[in-house]
Amino acid sequence: MDKPIKLSIAATSKRVDIANVVGYTFFNSIELPRQSQLDIAMGWRDSELGGTGPALLVGNKKYTFGFGNPVGLSAMAYLGCGFYKKKIPLRAIGVFPTWDRLIFAVRPDIGIRSLEDIKKQKYPLRISTRRRGKLATTIYAIEAVLKAYGMSYRDIEKWGGKIIEAPNPSGPERRDAILSGTADAVFDEGVKSWGPTALKAGMRFLPIDDNAIKHMAKLGFPSAMLTRKHYPKLDQAIRCVDFSGWTFFCHADLSDKVAYHMARAVDLCHKHIPVDHFDKRPMTIREFCRGGEAGQLNIPLHPGAKKYFREKGYID
Repeated sequence: MDKPIKLSIAATSKRVDIANVVGYTFFNSIELPRQSQLDIAMGWRDSELGGTGPALLVGNKKYTFGFGNPVGLSAMAYLGCGFYKKKIPLRAIGVFPTWDRLIFAVRPDIGIRSLEDIKKQKYPLRISTRRRGKLATTIYAIEAVLKAYGMSYRDIEKWGGKIIEAPNPSGPERRDAILSGTADAVFDEGVKSWGPTALKAGMRFLPIDDNAIKHMAKLGFPSAMLTRKHYPKLDQAIRCVDFSGWTFFCHADLSDKVAYHMARAVDLCHKHIPVDHFDKRPMTIREFCRGGEAGQLNIPLHPGAKKYFREKGYID
């Protein structure tokens, strides 16, 4: 590259580790003019660098790269729906794997065999879910699923139910609500943390039907399966919302050369990048550029990144 470049990466506190590794590798893997700069900005979830913020910042070209989790969030920005009022021309460098599912579990003794039954019976469900707040992706997705079934949190409360809010999936509030019987059901992501407790307490996972899956797909959220590979005691595979992956994205206008070398940087350092598969295996670069069980690729690759991956034989 003949001219100095200034790269900036918008990262939440959870992904500043990856931003540091790939940024450092990028700057040390090619010859750059001495005036070139790298800026890695870290913000908490509630800052402009967290949640919905990075897509907006990259879309406005205030930052070169950003992260979106789950992959549905960056797809939402690309499609211009949900939190985003207009389409943002994002392109992916790839997806860093983090396995997760958004899923519903319920006690079998209350007679609810499907999410549709809740509305049919106007059941006064006591449901443990995430704390409601502005621009909360998890709550948005849960409410979107409920809307597909023609109901809402407010309806459940009108029927005499109770919304038991938890600050995160793995906290003691969730565990206590399940084991004490205070909660009839759980609807949340982070199932690796609370799923085993729910199953131990006798809860069952319920699938999301075709109509709700199609509704979520329009919002950018892909579907996924929870199988016996994950939980051997399941009676059957359960279809749910995929809440996996950290999309690593840039603006569509980013030069092919920069995107190419960022893809190369990820390839060079991917063995040193922390990931979160269900089975704890390391990330492969093919998975990064193609997507997989722990993060589907659901926005287009940048042409520069695609060129690198094709040259290496990682994609067709």
